[in-house]
Amino acid sequence: MTEFINLKNQNHCPLGVYVMPSTNDLYGYYRSGAFRFQLNIPKDYPNSQPSVTFFKDVFHPLVDDHGHVNISQQFPKWRPYQDYLFHVLHYLKNMFKKVVLDGLNEKYCLNKESYRLYRTDKPIFHKLAQQCAQLSITESFLFEHVPDDNMIRFSPLSEAKFAFYAYY
Repeated sequence: MTEFINLKNQNHCPLGVYVMPSTNDLYGYYRSGAFRFQLNIPKDYPNSQPSVTFFKDVFHPLVDDHGHVNISQQFPKWRPYQDYLFHVLHYLKNMFKKVVLDGLNEKYCLNKESYRLYRTDKPIFHKLAQQCAQLSITESFLFEHVPDDNMIRFSPLSEAKFAFYAYY
């Protein structure tokens, strides 16, 4: 019940379940990106930590080639009843920010090339991260290739429907 209340609390959990980082605090690396992910909650949660997997490729030091995110830098030892899903969601949002990227420890980075580029060649890292973000908002990424067991599906919104919903 505590977990449910915390997930509904606006002070604890980012609004919505999806993450759309603000372009103001990203310094441009992932500007405009919309990265779909799955939060996997183990059966023995909260005794075991959840995991996060992106549905499509995300060029980021903490994300491997299969979309798995390493959250161990923020949660080196999962603490039941002290660490919650909303903490994971906040970290997931913050991992795209410069302050987290600057503080990454290589041992937690699953994508070593992304980490190396961030440390040694920021213009190339920026270009690849921005390319990843732009690809993430294409129609094929946003509306296609959704796992069959995913209950949430997005679809394009026409100008007429948008105007209708905006009016009401």
